[in-house]
Amino acid sequence: MPPSNTDTNRREIASAACALVAEGGLDSVSMRRIAKHLGATTGYISHYYADKEDLLEAALREALSELTSGVAPLSTNLEEWIDNAVRTLPHNVDTQRFWRILTAFQSASLNNPRLAEVLRIYVVEQISALTGHLTEKVGADTPTEEVTALARSLFALVSGLGTTTTITPDAFTPEQLRTIIHSSVYGLIDEFAARHDT
Repeated sequence: MPPSNTDTNRREIASAACALVAEGGLDSVSMRRIAKHLGATTGYISHYYADKEDLLEAALREALSELTSGVAPLSTNLEEWIDNAVRTLPHNVDTQRFWRILTAFQSASLNNPRLAEVLRIYVVEQISALTGHLTEKVGADTPTEEVTALARSLFALVSGLGTTTTITPDAFTPEQLRTIIHSSVYGLIDEFAARHDT
């Protein structure tokens, strides 16, 4: 079913909010500024969003949706996950924009339960997919909670690299990021396997 005008308009507004967050952080987002950005009225914005918190939640969902549908399609194996992780780290205009948005929302989520819940669900979904890929590598007989802990470690590594590279864009080249992620993934898998072989 094609999106309705309401859905399209809500996404357009959420995307405009993302653009403002990317340029100036969450403090730069207001109904008035979004309306100005879109060449619309504040009434247009408030018709679709009850308040700023509602709009910020939608903007975060929009940013995550853009990332998962465009920059990093769903991986089907561990190598694709590594490729997607490298592809999503800040190395061009689009990925730098996403990470500026994500970093701003992560900070805000410390005091905003709605934003924290959106991020929590996203992380759980990502770790679940990665756990599946890792299970293929370490064996299905390995306890799921241990593989999930390994997946969390790798996800945290990529998140840390993203934040570091957002704050310090010249910290790593894309090739260095690939090397770090690839060697970390397989190094941790080897260490994990060695612990379970003894």
